[in-house]
Amino acid sequence: MRISTSWSQQLGLNAMQSQQAKLGQTQMQLAANKKILTAADDPAAAAHIIDLNLSIAQTTQYQSNINAAQQRLELEDSVLQNATDIMYRIKELSVQGLNASNSQSDRVTIAEELDGLNDELLGLANTKNANGEYLFSGYKTDTPAFSKAIDNTGAYSYAGDANARIIQIGVERQVTDGDPGSNVFGVPTGPAPATVPDVGAIGNIFEAIDKFATDLRANSPNTTSLDDFDNALEKIVTAQASVGVRLKVLESQQGLNEDYNLNMKTVLSSTEDLDYAEAITRLNAQTLSLQVAQQAFTQVNKLSLFNYL
Repeated sequence: MRISTSWSQQLGLNAMQSQQAKLGQTQMQLAANKKILTAADDPAAAAHIIDLNLSIAQTTQYQSNINAAQQRLELEDSVLQNATDIMYRIKELSVQGLNASNSQSDRVTIAEELDGLNDELLGLANTKNANGEYLFSGYKTDTPAFSKAIDNTGAYSYAGDANARIIQIGVERQVTDGDPGSNVFGVPTGPAPATVPDVGAIGNIFEAIDKFATDLRANSPNTTSLDDFDNALEKIVTAQASVGVRLKVLESQQGLNEDYNLNMKTVLSSTEDLDYAEAITRLNAQTLSLQVAQQAFTQVNKLSLFNYL
């Protein structure tokens, strides 16, 4: 069997090109610090890498949601604590105002302080967060929650809704990042023709305080206002307790997400990251193989009968 010169040269050329391709692949892996550069390198591993990156991105978004919810709930917790402190002062003043030893002028003075506390409480109910959103307006975050009813003296209006924003913080875990003001401060009477309820049955704290202050000015305070204040305080304390529970849930889920992300990143690293020591050893071996192939090709090209004539 005769072997043509061109065929032997082609074999040598193919050997060099094969070694050059392998060397180039290793050099690109080293440059990218990845052992899988394209899906063709390892289709199964490439698909696994895509899934891992999606899981990490999703969990990272959950962490962002948790941070946003924590900020909002921590602000709400602070507001509710201030509201609780105001309510304790209001209860103290109400007991003082009901004392029969007070003169009418004394009760007017107490009523004026109650008015100031009521305005302060109203301001807390219309608190905005760092994004300019009203905390207690439900979904209507661009609208102040409460205001005095202009056409109904002694009554207040609620411009928010009864919704609470639900935040996804895990694959199967959600939390509400706020409370509608109607649940916290009570449903107000609203605009006319609605009438303000009698004392002892006022569900909105602002109207209850306003009613008691009005009675004090008339020198006829009603002890049943204390029931209104107790009910209002219970709503606020209950809301604050709920906020505390949700903050604990967020903290717990944040730790779970961190552990999950760390595990996913570890698996991702073992799947796609390059073993530098192994790659450098392989690079040296491939470089040597290429040099050998080049030298062999040069020597084979010298084999000709014409060199010996």
